[in-house]
Amino acid sequence: MGEMTLTTLALAPVPHTTGHNEGWYIGLGIGFAIVVVVVVIVAMILALAARIGAQAREGIDAMDEARETTLPVWEVQKTNTLLTSIWRTAESARASLPDASVPNTRLGGRR
Repeated sequence: MGEMTLTTLALAPVPHTTGHNEGWYIGLGIGFAIVVVVVVIVAMILALAARIGAQAREGIDAMDEARETTLPVWEVQKTNTLLTSIWRTAESARASLPDASVPNTRLGGRR
């Protein structure tokens, strides 16, 4: 047997190894499919999170607007308390005056 030269090695037939690598190709294919599924699921989760965030911001803006719109309603209690105090003071002042000097000022009323 003689020496093998570089030319002899380059021309030598390559052994057929397709059968030994089929497992690798199948494993890579399954791995790629799993990665694609995970990427799709994560993209869906991120899209839904962005949508929920946008809806939350809209809800917060609507609640702020509703709060600003209804602030005068809270002043009604203060106004009611003040008017009740004024009314009672006026009634007590009227009660302390002689009857003849105070005309009846009720709606449409005359003595």
